[in-house]
This record gives sequence, C-alpha cells and structure tokens, in this order.
Amino acid sequence: MTEHPQSFWQRLMNWFRGNKTPAAPEITVKDGVWLEQRDQGHYRMGLSSDALEQIGDISFADLPILADDVLAAGDDILEVESDKAVENFKTPFAGTVVKVNEDLVGDPATMNKNKQADNWVLDLQVA
Repeated sequence: MTEHPQSFWQRLMNWFRGNKTPAAPEITVKDGVWLEQRDQGHYRMGLSSDALEQIGDISFADLPILADDVLAAGDDILEVESDKAVENFKTPFAGTVVKVNEDLVGDPATMNKNKQADNWVLDLQVA
C-alpha cells in the first residue's frame, strides 16, 4: 500500500500536538531521474527504479559534468550503456553542480543494485 505524503497543514498540526519528528524527504521522479530536495534550492538526483528496470544491467557510465559546472534545464547529466540500450539522462532544473558521484564511473555496476542511496548522480544548487 502506498503512503500518501502529509500536507503542510497535517505536518503543522502534528508539530503543534507534539509529534515533532521531521518528515522524510519527498522524492519526485521526472523523465527517469529522481529528485530529492535536501535544503532550500539544493537537490540530489539519481536514476529512478523504473529507468533502471527498463535499461537493464548497466555496464558503462559517463558523467559529462564536473563540480561547479553551470547547467541549463535539459542538459545531459549521465550517459549509461547497458545490455539493452544507450541512454542519456537530463537534468530537469537549471543550476550549479555542487557534487558529482565519481564512484559511478569507476564502478557503474553499483547502479544495478538499485539502492537509491548509492545510485545518486549529482547534487545541484538551483538558483
């Protein structure tokens, strides 16, 4: 069963009632890329479960970006090669790259394990 995220008012009422546990970060998926807002204007991005299932086993990954690169919405952030296809993934937002997961290039097979915490691609600061 899917849990529905609480509305702002539900979280506020829980806070007033004394249930002050922070809400889990919301994950949004757009065009095969998951987005997790970390702080104000700061997002972590990675490949969604659906995209990983459709691609198959990844054997090669190329990150055409570096930290401090400025990206426009729709710029390529990752190219992956698998047993089924070669696929380019794009950023849904414009912003400045804060951090890049270089481990993906060294061992792209880590994405095949489909663990979201490990398959992040980059951190982006949105203006």
